[in-house]
Amino acid sequence: MDEHLGLAHLVTAKHVAEAIEPAEAVIAMNAKDGEPLFLRTGDARWFYHPTEKDSVDVAVLPFGSARFRDYDTTWIPEGVLATDERIAEFDIGLGDEIVIIGLFTRFFGSTHLIPLVRTGNIAMMPKDKLPSKDLGEMEAYLAEGRSIGGLSGSPVFVRNTVNMPVQTGKGKLTGISGLGDLHLLGLMHGHWEVPPSFSEIEQAEAVNMGVSIIVPAKKILETLHHPELVKLRKEHYEKQKRDDLPTVDSAIKPLTRKDFEAALKTTNRKITPKNQP
Repeated sequence: MDEHLGLAHLVTAKHVAEAIEPAEAVIAMNAKDGEPLFLRTGDARWFYHPTEKDSVDVAVLPFGSARFRDYDTTWIPEGVLATDERIAEFDIGLGDEIVIIGLFTRFFGSTHLIPLVRTGNIAMMPKDKLPSKDLGEMEAYLAEGRSIGGLSGSPVFVRNTVNMPVQTGKGKLTGISGLGDLHLLGLMHGHWEVPPSFSEIEQAEAVNMGVSIIVPAKKILETLHHPELVKLRKEHYEKQKRDDLPTVDSAIKPLTRKDFEAALKTTNRKITPKNQP
């Protein structure tokens, strides 16, 4: 998360990473000069939740590069992740507005990569685990807003609602509401699909629910603190102190746009029937 210490990580959904493995992943981003960059990860390893791999849809890949300053990217600092403590502090809850930033696989730009932004609101934040089609019982939030192919693993941001007391011209006390701080609520898992045990009628209704499943940010944080990742970061930090240079991951290599498009089509074919509309 700190580009000076080389502690950045790429985060996506586990089902996306597993659809790619054992092949290398393809990373696309815009350069600050406007040209898109396409990178391949080689044999770099994905890390999953250390204790709940089968029910947490999170994958993390350490990302170190000497070309950080060339990328038109913004790192998400750990401090904005909506942990239970932050949710309580900012009173984040039902009805709060969310923003999902992802990739529209039908058109993502030809000369410049273009993100897709979708909006919605938090519909449910249950204490109980939710049944899911592929991961069984999982901790998750529900949002009003359908997921589409290309949004799996995308960041989901939320703004808490701020209520401010005001006084009318007649001296009556009332209030106004507005948008507060920005928080990373979690990542997009996909749209709600009921388990096979549900009736055919309920299966048909699920298509039109317009409800998305969001993996809580605390699950991302727990994955980032995988013991092996913690050890790896310590080793990289010690190397940086010795060399006084950014840590370079030699597995991150350039590749062409044609290769990126081919990899994207392959991944979509793997994950669409199971996890997406």
